[in-house]
Amino acid sequence: MELSRALDLARAKLECAPCEQWEVMALHSQSTSIGVRGQELDKFQENQSLGLALRVVTDGRLGFSYLLGGDEAALAEAVAQALASAAASDPEPAVGLAGPAGPLPAVEVYDPELAAESVEAKLARARELAAAALAADPRVVHVQPAEFSSAVSTLHLCTSGGLELCHQGTQAGAGVVAVASQNGEQEMAWEGHSARFLAELDIPALGAAAGRKAAAFLGARPVADGRYDVLLENSVAVQFLELLAESLKGDGLLKGRSLLAGREGQLVASPLVSIIDDGLYPRGLGTAALDDEGTPQQRTPLVQGGALRGFIYDRLWGARAGRASTGNAVRPSLKNPPGVGFSNLYLEPGAQGPDELTAGLGRGLIISEIMGGHTADPVSGQFSFGAAGHLVENGRLSRPVKSIAMAGQVLELFQAVRAVGSDLRFFGRSGAPCLLVGGMSISGPG
Repeated sequence: MELSRALDLARAKLECAPCEQWEVMALHSQSTSIGVRGQELDKFQENQSLGLALRVVTDGRLGFSYLLGGDEAALAEAVAQALASAAASDPEPAVGLAGPAGPLPAVEVYDPELAAESVEAKLARARELAAAALAADPRVVHVQPAEFSSAVSTLHLCTSGGLELCHQGTQAGAGVVAVASQNGEQEMAWEGHSARFLAELDIPALGAAAGRKAAAFLGARPVADGRYDVLLENSVAVQFLELLAESLKGDGLLKGRSLLAGREGQLVASPLVSIIDDGLYPRGLGTAALDDEGTPQQRTPLVQGGALRGFIYDRLWGARAGRASTGNAVRPSLKNPPGVGFSNLYLEPGAQGPDELTAGLGRGLIISEIMGGHTADPVSGQFSFGAAGHLVENGRLSRPVKSIAMAGQVLELFQAVRAVGSDLRFFGRSGAPCLLVGGMSISGPG
């Protein structure tokens, strides 16, 4: 079934359904993923999908259903399921679906070059990625996988209140694992990036970074237990940002799961720390004129100069909190109703580059990799991660370090930030620069 045909059928059936309000999201997507082993094709996947998600409001109760593909009979069943879901739900007196949005800002999220690129060109990019990783250092002996992927999506969202939205987007991604070997020792490293536009993917640089990183870890060993000043590379800093961000979501706040409850207006981090969620960030992976339930997206300061300024909400949790939506309704997939989520979350960069911060570190550690990030407790903020990186002595890299652990509490970490780097980089929908943090607890094996 074509997207427009499916949307028209859903609208017609919902207009006849016994509900007060309705919403239809229809999504068509095409994706390609290509991987190589050495220079030989090792993986090829092409997918095309069409699906719809429905929401209804009946007697102040919200119902949801979805279908993937299907026909007119399946669509009728999905409408019946949405109505049954509403009947089984608790009343939400303030619940309501979106109406007309008014004039919308232009957002740049569709790359016609990417949408038109051939499979042969994608394969060439995967091969280029593998070759760049292998050529980065003579100690790099193996590269696998090296993958390039792309996706093109078209989304329609309409409601009984008069909202009509069509949104097209593209996304490209590249990722590679390089293995380096020397004197019987092996180390591996991964590098990758995703972007809306092909021009923002530097394939040779990504491959070379993976190869250099793998080779740089050869000969790594632990450091003595103690407290160290550490420079968290941006790829590590963003993981701590995401851990803290769980406490900046309005649903977690109302559920009693936020470290930041009751602290609006108070200092919760170093004055150097400012955290923003920006649904209109140029070419961001989470950028769109409207969120996934039709509320205009916006730039929302969450922490400014270390002070907590607010939380993010969708329509439902905003209503429960007595606040307006911040345009932060996100659907992980069509199989899920919208929930509170970030658009483009980032920590604002500072003025000093990583090399400058390293030089000022004196003796300390650069942390370039952490393991076990999923084990952190977002409610208490406590963490204990395996880590690897480099020892810095006299402001210079001394030797690689691995088999260490770093432990602490996420709010205390952000309160101990002594400098913020200028190298802001996004990893998916979240971005951070490097962070210089004082006095972190480091322990070795045993």
